[in-house]
Amino acid sequence: MVPVEKQLLATIWLLATPDSYRSVGERFDLSKSTLFSCFVRITTALNDLAPQVIHWPTEQELSLVKEKFKAMAGIDGVIGALDGTYVPIKAPSKDPETYRNRKMQYAITLQAICDANLKFIDSYSGYPSSVHDARIFRNSDIYNLIRQNPEKYFPNDEFILADKAYPTLKWCITPYINRGNLTRQQGIFNTRVSQTRQTIERAFALLFGRFRRLKYLDMNRVDLIPKTILACCVLHNICLDFSDDLICEYVQEGMEAIMEKPQEQIIYENENEKRLGNERRDALCKALNQNRRQM
Repeated sequence: MVPVEKQLLATIWLLATPDSYRSVGERFDLSKSTLFSCFVRITTALNDLAPQVIHWPTEQELSLVKEKFKAMAGIDGVIGALDGTYVPIKAPSKDPETYRNRKMQYAITLQAICDANLKFIDSYSGYPSSVHDARIFRNSDIYNLIRQNPEKYFPNDEFILADKAYPTLKWCITPYINRGNLTRQQGIFNTRVSQTRQTIERAFALLFGRFRRLKYLDMNRVDLIPKTILACCVLHNICLDFSDDLICEYVQEGMEAIMEKPQEQIIYENENEKRLGNERRDALCKALNQNRRQM
């Protein structure tokens, strides 16, 4: 048996570097096959830990999270920022075109929600990058859980922020779509949303900067890719629970890996949800501009 500590350290080394299995195996005195077995074992264990490490803020934590988000750009009630990013992979042997996105790159989408401290409070991975972000969102566990019991996740009518690729809902606020007819107030609101949403972009950059293997996952088993991504998200949160002086360096390195995704028009399945979302956004825009004039 390989000591658990060696298995963990070897797996972290694999995730944090683009080094080959042969190179990492030599470093830890492990054969390539043994190293792979260790990798699968540790990533599976980290996935089992995910519900304890990646979780929604408790009711006691919500107030602090809202205060930190409000301090960024003045929007009150935000408890999370939602977005998706591509994790590049090698062309799968089965149905490779399914994984090809508009950037002509094979990839899997990671959808995540982060808090004001860059920690993930939800992560969801596995869909090919050819699938639109809104569809992935509607099929994600968190979307369905919130629809079943919105009061559990937003006890004081809080909400999350997302970009225009996502539907505007009462609990998911997106910027106004700019068709050349935005009012000054709506433009200011969009700017404030963008300033607040930079949190999830920084979280992704930190993830890719710290775990550089995510910049290109050269894996033959497609079924292990979502597990590998989630394992990195778990380690990301664990690292943020401890003092880390290298966050800025990791974010800077990871920014180049965050690609801008083409956005498509959103097709709403429920017009009432769309109406409630737009009304909530208008109310937030009005309140934000009133507060700005009073300052």
